[in-house]
Amino acid sequence: MEFFKDNAVKFFGINTKITAPAETEIKNVDIKTNYTDYLFHTEDGGYLHFEFQTTDKKEDIKRFLYYDASLFYKEKRKVRTVVIYSADIDDAEVHIDAGSIKYDIEAFYMKNLNGDEKLQMLKNKIRNKEKLDSEDILTLSFIPLMKSKISKSQRSLEGIELANSIEEDDTKLQCLTLLYALFDKFGDSISKIRFKEVFSMTDIGKMIREDGLKEGIEVGKEAEKTEILIKLLVKKFKKLPTGYEEKVRKLPMATLDIIITEIFDLESLEDLNKYL
Repeated sequence: MEFFKDNAVKFFGINTKITAPAETEIKNVDIKTNYTDYLFHTEDGGYLHFEFQTTDKKEDIKRFLYYDASLFYKEKRKVRTVVIYSADIDDAEVHIDAGSIKYDIEAFYMKNLNGDEKLQMLKNKIRNKEKLDSEDILTLSFIPLMKSKISKSQRSLEGIELANSIEEDDTKLQCLTLLYALFDKFGDSISKIRFKEVFSMTDIGKMIREDGLKEGIEVGKEAEKTEILIKLLVKKFKKLPTGYEEKVRKLPMATLDIIITEIFDLESLEDLNKYL
């Protein structure tokens, strides 16, 4: 999440500055899925809301309107919504006219990015042991969503294999962590299985396996996830100050997910305070 926060606006050509992640669960919203994909505070006091879509159902934009209207009602902040559509979609609905209510989103179509060319470019850089910059890392993470002559499943597998071939550990983990965050939404059953195999062999994957985090995520039990996060924090920082464990136990599921995703980016306990 931290890496996405720092680099997504440049990748998608958005003219704003993100200041911090925001809570993605919108409480007391009567809708089947009351989570946004990514939500951030911006320097102008508003929200930047990202959604990633592999479908263009008419109900989707209505759901985004419901999210954004609820956010505005609860927080009194303006919301800017950017929807990233996979290469299968080239013309999604971006406007709703509901009488007094006019609602617009900004669409970014991944079909405009040639995934085959991007993948070859990254293969050459990695083969030549060139350092990947932030745009390269995001490009590799989004390869499965781009235009390609091969299937989405094959693109996903090639992206995973390429990420796993990166020699520099921090960059490898950055790529795999981003892929991990996106795979629940986009991955098919074949690529998910292969991803789990590759991911389980990385340092973060081994820690997740050792502490049972994978089982906690799959079962979806908040109490289990909370206790596992506390174990990971203790393993990273050796000791937690008085009161920290209790604060973590009170966090909602969405915030737990954010911290788990970012745990290897946290340099000190002060970095954790913004979530507590």
